[in-house]
Amino acid sequence: MRPTPDTPKTPDQIAIMAYLSGFVLTTLVFLVSFWYRPPDVPTVVLCTLKSTTGIDCPTCGMTRAFCALAKGEWQRALRFHPLSPVVFALFGWWWLRSLLYLLGKGNWVNRVETWFPPLWTVLVVVVGVLIGWLFKLWLQ
Repeated sequence: MRPTPDTPKTPDQIAIMAYLSGFVLTTLVFLVSFWYRPPDVPTVVLCTLKSTTGIDCPTCGMTRAFCALAKGEWQRALRFHPLSPVVFALFGWWWLRSLLYLLGKGNWVNRVETWFPPLWTVLVVVVGVLIGWLFKLWLQ
């Protein structure tokens, strides 16, 4: 029997699609970051908060920092956003995690995630970015 578009997907198929999506998206982020060299001072402001209020958003500078980190320019990246290496590492883990699951090595991921549960790790990074943003606003 041929599967049709309305045939329900098994949990394994859904997981494979999710890991494949994660792998492709993070690969694209890293490739664009490596090839694109944004100016140090943005010429076009895409951030809605910045364009409407003039206030930097919590992730202002993260794109430029990712591009700098992909090229190994750590000092430049830290100038753009001080927590960019942490977020970059989180994206790297997401890429590696997706790849390992796709290769059938999910048990390695499970070992790491017993020490660093994904939800808590993301929450800690998000809270860190928000605290850094509030500190930056306070210094201005």
